[in-house]
Amino acid sequence: MNGNILFIEDDSDIRKVISTALEDEGFVIHQFPTGELALEAFPKIEIDLALIDLRLPGISGLEVVRRLRSITTAPLVILTAFGDSYDVVAGLEAGADDFLGKPIATKELSARLRAILRRTMVQVGEMPEVEDIIFGPMVLYPLRREAIINEIAVELTNTEFMVLVALARISPNAATRQDLLEQVWGYDYLGDSRLVDMQIYRLRGKLEPYGLKNNLVTVRGHGFKLVL
Repeated sequence: MNGNILFIEDDSDIRKVISTALEDEGFVIHQFPTGELALEAFPKIEIDLALIDLRLPGISGLEVVRRLRSITTAPLVILTAFGDSYDVVAGLEAGADDFLGKPIATKELSARLRAILRRTMVQVGEMPEVEDIIFGPMVLYPLRREAIINEIAVELTNTEFMVLVALARISPNAATRQDLLEQVWGYDYLGDSRLVDMQIYRLRGKLEPYGLKNNLVTVRGHGFKLVL
């Protein structure tokens, strides 16, 4: 499954190599050297995913993530130097859904992006367990990717919605971080538990106005569960 990718990278050589490789794999690439140019063009293009280098001139990659997160639910993937824990945490806090370390082989990058798109662009006929989920005052509609609480639509990113669905389906049982990494980020994903922790943190913030923040419970030494 391919898609439209917004790619922001200031290094022209890296940008050309990655863009060409992804286009050869069937992706449509909208490439920009700066966050300013990307944000200016964003309203005029359709994207399924954004790939953002954090170390950009001018507007930082973190600020680009924040601004994009405020206007789109599409997956935001940050590119960071391997081992740069600060960048990873800061990027996730800014609103990124996932991160990839640099340098990365183009074949691996293509496979990872395709996996991310597969979970957010899954077709109706391919989606298992498509029944609507009623959980107290909340109704989740997997096919529409929509959450309703007390008849009010809750604005969630695709990743936040998928985490919520995964927990609601097994409630009152708990899911480990690895369970969620496999179900939400993909079975072949060698994930980082910080991805899960940040999504849980953001979900609690989204649920708080509806009085459901404390219904998303941390099970010490195990993971998380959703309770009534």
